[in-house]
Amino acid sequence: MAFSGTFPYLNTERLRKQARALHESPRWRKEMLRIFVALVLSDAFKQALAEATAGLRAGRADLRWIKPDGMHLTLAFLGELDQAGLSLATEAARRTAAGGSAFVLEADGLLALPRRGAAKVLAARFSAGGNEAEALARCLEDELEALGRETGRPFRERERRAFKAHATLARSTRTAAVLTQEEMAAPVRARTTIETLGVFESRLDRSGARYGLLAEFPLRGTDIPGALLPHRNYT
Repeated sequence: MAFSGTFPYLNTERLRKQARALHESPRWRKEMLRIFVALVLSDAFKQALAEATAGLRAGRADLRWIKPDGMHLTLAFLGELDQAGLSLATEAARRTAAGGSAFVLEADGLLALPRRGAAKVLAARFSAGGNEAEALARCLEDELEALGRETGRPFRERERRAFKAHATLARSTRTAAVLTQEEMAAPVRARTTIETLGVFESRLDRSGARYGLLAEFPLRGTDIPGALLPHRNYT
């Protein structure tokens, strides 16, 4: 259940004090969380991607397939953060969403990543919305960098690799995934409207990764609060 209130406005002085206090706390190392920021995909869109690749799923045991509940369009994986780092990441996500707008995302095929070398990821390719997602990823990097300077606590180096918008569908359980041209030509079609930017926690266990949505912010092109989600439902 989502918190019914709103995410309070944060100022850099408050962030600076919070970051310093939490970083100096002897408990902070016990509170490390694996955090990433992603665009939230609709259930119908994720289900359409799963159904479009059902034939591949049945015949490729060498690929670890992502369940629909675990599909996201990740803008930045931030790794392990303490509570101070999470506060900065959440504020960066809020600022990014405040400058964004809802847009249409359309998948039209499959993509093997990385493009050079051994491919390890099978993902959905986008014919519409990819540019908007990439612009949001750049904005998020700018905000993360700016908050690090403003608070005196840079917590992440800027991502140097060029961002390519995609939604991961499967990961190779071997050194590399080799797919035939016929498999890569699978008719993957799905369409949705992206309206929300989320801050997620990733937890790893024997069954793989599970994800909990910690905060979400609407892409409305205006600087408004979003919602904190204190009850983490992991999928």
